[in-house]
Amino acid sequence: MLTIGVEEEFFVVDPRTRDLALQGIPNFEELEGGDIRGFDREFQEAVVESRTGVCEDLSQVRTEVQDLRKTLARAASEGGLSVVSAGTLPTADWRIARTTKKVRYEEISQHYHDVVHRRLTCGCHVHIGIKDRDLAVQVLNRVLDWLPSLLAISASSPFYEGFSTGYQSYRSLLWGGFPVAGPPPVHNSHTQYVDTIQTLIKSGAILDEGHVYWDVRLGIKFNTLEFRIADACTDPGDTVLQAGLCRALVLTCMREIENGLPHMPARPELLRAATWKSARSGLNDALIDVRTGELMPADVLLRRLLEYLEIALRDLGDWDTVRQLTEKIRRQGTSAQRQCRAFASAGRLECVVDRLIKDTVPAG
Repeated sequence: MLTIGVEEEFFVVDPRTRDLALQGIPNFEELEGGDIRGFDREFQEAVVESRTGVCEDLSQVRTEVQDLRKTLARAASEGGLSVVSAGTLPTADWRIARTTKKVRYEEISQHYHDVVHRRLTCGCHVHIGIKDRDLAVQVLNRVLDWLPSLLAISASSPFYEGFSTGYQSYRSLLWGGFPVAGPPPVHNSHTQYVDTIQTLIKSGAILDEGHVYWDVRLGIKFNTLEFRIADACTDPGDTVLQAGLCRALVLTCMREIENGLPHMPARPELLRAATWKSARSGLNDALIDVRTGELMPADVLLRRLLEYLEIALRDLGDWDTVRQLTEKIRRQGTSAQRQCRAFASAGRLECVVDRLIKDTVPAG
């Protein structure tokens, strides 16, 4: 059985001003710790991360995600604060955000300057356990075709610095300023993958392998394939959906490899264009099927994704959960769509933040 681990990032928010709580959660050190499951600080003090343990199924993912969110929200509320899960915080100003005092973050700040400071974002990272590193590289090459769809489903960052960006996932664009970001290149082996990263480090473009910000990469600390393309998911159910889709993608690709099915790597320019289109439109408009180059309604591409993964999802016992969560997004919209509707209704971004706070840790 393929294991799952999920990392979620959150903004710490003052619910009175609906803006960043610049110093983060008071006494956050009481939550930190643990090699796997637990909490960490991020680059900005007002951004924190949660990590599930190694999960065997989606039910465990759901339970751990909900428990971690409740624990984090409870700790924030003790300081009169709240937490928000979204790719960007609509009201936040990156210029006043404070950098967490860590030697590593100081080095990052000096290396990337405004690029890293402007990247005031939160993401959802899904790890799928694959011990064989060469197999993991082969799987990585194949999952690239569906990364734009994962981004469109997760889109939760339509506002930035107090303005509507015209994008559904503006977060994904903010990562474009880093030297190693976006869709990764195709590699023939784990050795070649490692050589690429070592060359990038020697070039001075990145400081270490942790600065490989590709949309999907091999896990750094664990033998996993790490999906990094998704915006932070506001609804915890959307996080479960990302986990289920990622695991089924891995299993489907592993079976194709085992059965010797050929795979034509996605054209880099088309993959990048499809990723941009998903960031621009989310599920609002037509998207690009990377395998065929076709432009099609987002709903049609989602159906193709589920058809591609159905056998794996059924074998994993995840079909009903993933289908129901996909239907929920079709019915209620992505986080970005819900945020835009809230803004259109109220005309104030503060009301959008109120909605995000409520949806991040649902009552019950």
